Amino acid sequence: MNILRRTWDMALTALGGLCVSMLALTVLLTVMQVVFRYLLDDPLSWSEELARWLFVWSVFLGCALLISQHKHMRMEFLVSRVSPAGIRQLDFLSQVVMTAACCAMLVHGWDFCSRVTGTSGSLDWPSKYLYMAVPMGAALSLICLAIENPMQWRWPGSSLVGWILGVVVFQTFLSATPWITFDLSVGWMLHIVALALMFLDVPIAYCLVFAAYASFAKQGDLMMLPISQSLASSVNSFLLLSIPFFILAAHVMNASGITHHLIRFASALVGHLRGGLAQVNVVTNTVMGGLSGSSLAVAVGTAKVLVPEMEKRGYPRPFAAAVTSCASTIDNLIPPSIGMIIFSAAGAVSVGALFTAGILPGLLMAVALMLTVHVQAKRRGLEPSSTPMPWSDRLLAFRDAIPALLVPLFVVLGMRGGAFTASEAGAIAVVYAIVIGVMTYRELKWQHLPEILKEGLGDTVAIIAIVAASAPFGWALGIERIPQKIAQSMAFLADNKWVFLLVLNVFLLLVGLAMEYIASLVILVPILMPIAMLAGIDPVHLGIIMVMNLVLGALTPPLGVLVFATANIAKVKINEVYKEVMPFFWALMVVLALVTYVPWVSLGLGQWLTP
Repeated sequence: MNILRRTWDMALTALGGLCVSMLALTVLLTVMQVVFRYLLDDPLSWSEELARWLFVWSVFLGCALLISQHKHMRMEFLVSRVSPAGIRQLDFLSQVVMTAACCAMLVHGWDFCSRVTGTSGSLDWPSKYLYMAVPMGAALSLICLAIENPMQWRWPGSSLVGWILGVVVFQTFLSATPWITFDLSVGWMLHIVALALMFLDVPIAYCLVFAAYASFAKQGDLMMLPISQSLASSVNSFLLLSIPFFILAAHVMNASGITHHLIRFASALVGHLRGGLAQVNVVTNTVMGGLSGSSLAVAVGTAKVLVPEMEKRGYPRPFAAAVTSCASTIDNLIPPSIGMIIFSAAGAVSVGALFTAGILPGLLMAVALMLTVHVQAKRRGLEPSSTPMPWSDRLLAFRDAIPALLVPLFVVLGMRGGAFTASEAGAIAVVYAIVIGVMTYRELKWQHLPEILKEGLGDTVAIIAIVAASAPFGWALGIERIPQKIAQSMAFLADNKWVFLLVLNVFLLLVGLAMEYIASLVILVPILMPIAMLAGIDPVHLGIIMVMNLVLGALTPPLGVLVFATANIAKVKINEVYKEVMPFFWALMVVLALVTYVPWVSLGLGQWLTP
């Protein structure tokens, strides 16, 4: 058994190396595309397509890696509330459902590949090799699931119990000839199954896949084919490549010590104010938003550095965790924003326009949080104001931070000027971050890059797996015309734009209480976009409202993933952090109302920059 385990560990290491290599190659191909277009005046016709193919394969093969590492995103609705025995039972259920979903992707995905004809546009490769990533990734995932033993039974073969049960569930509900079907419409089946499994803490991507296959199983194998096709087709997008690129850039910058330079710069700006280190926390998160676009990633990184320091200066740990979690919401408004990239892909809206529109709302959120910090610090007698740092030290801190501060400026102006796409900007940001990390700050070593790429791959696959899984979910909704039906039923709201905006905010805040924001975006954008258009709401304005609403949901129970993350790092009780969050949450709600009812806050900067 030890030999088999070591062999499997070596195989996983090789698989990880392959996925990391493919991701690194996508960066190089995208940068080459820019170099050949501008410097050599000889655009490459095949680089974009090859980058997309490598991305698709790295995502579906990477899903197996995330299973082995237990890193697929889940709601964590029950996990934090049950005993260790209950957690094992939930993990066992996840193993069963994930096995059934992977069986469906393997069987129906392979069936689809056998029927595909034609070749790709630039490379002239058989198209079936692109779609083969789905069954191949599912096969590797099944092997990983077979090794799982969530119930920790000790008798031989116990790890296969959940796996075998999952195969039975596949044949029972998800095969082309299921043993059991339900007399429910596709729409009801989709929502009931997906939401029920999400609240049982099954990984979100597999909830959506399971629900999609289960909803169409009774209609025969031909209806299963588009589900398998859409899984790969949704990831075959050059725009989505910007997500791993910006994530990688953020990881490189963290490894380069840039975070510490940014904190020093923030201290130079606001460290002398009342509640100085809490003010530094807010400003640091605002600046970091221009590097990552991921609220969770920035919350974790900032909490590790600043929460212990805030405690040393007399701040209660729950308060420090609350400031960090609330300030990290800014990172999905300040460009580049992963939430806006996903909205752009789901709603066919210019990502450059969304990036520009998020700047002012993000800055207003920072101002609101800083004012709240001042009030709370004064009320509690925390860290009084002090003498400002000498201007010479401020200028030195600013000089050290310039390389990092240029990234968001470079991204927004480059995209608004039409110099490059979001994905090209992200790839260039990765190379730029490596260069300044190695040559300017001299804290990044070449041997650090494999581990950075590995971390970036894990974060990327966790996000893109949900995007891919939501594609067949969205296709199924379209077949049933559910978005159109909802739009028709709510058409009366479109007659009054302001009432519609109020209802929209309440609805999104409620959704944010119960669902992870990435899954919410990919599911809700196709539904809400037609209604918003009827009400005369600009799609860019809608994007800012949706992203801001759903990110604020990460601060509220029962999910509150940002609160969970910072509370875990601060080693404090979650309910104590929730209490400290509330003043900051209401301050952000005021900004949300302003953004909602004053469209210029979102659209004004873009209109000013547009020639």
